[in-house]
Amino acid sequence: MRFLIAFVAVLGYASAGLIAPLVYGANAGDLQAAATDATVAAQDNARAIGESQARAAEAVIQHNTEAVRQVAETNRDLHENAYWGSLAASQNLVAAAQSQAAAINGIAAARAAQLAPIAPLAYAGYGYGAHGLVAPYGLGLRAW
Repeated sequence: MRFLIAFVAVLGYASAGLIAPLVYGANAGDLQAAATDATVAAQDNARAIGESQARAAEAVIQHNTEAVRQVAETNRDLHENAYWGSLAASQNLVAAAQSQAAAINGIAAARAAQLAPIAPLAYAGYGYGAHGLVAPYGLGLRAW
């Protein structure tokens, strides 16, 4: 029986906390404090949303700026590589032409050396001399 009385007392005390606002009515100060808290919370949420949107916009601007910088750097690298590549190709072409001219001069010198023993015997006017056999075919070319 004591347990039942204690249980009812605890149950009544607990339910009194829930029923008291209905019985006594709301306290004006508590209502004002609750309204102020709700207003402050709404303002904080609005400020947080505005700040997050500003951070997102700043992140987009930074991302776009980085993308533009990378594109500009890539374009600069491409143009620089194309310039130096064409310059190297031109230098290789000049070197090849000089090597070819040197080879032709070497061939002409070899022909002249081969024909040197019979040059005094040949008549240069008919084109059979050392220069007569070499010069008409362009083998005496000097490029520089």
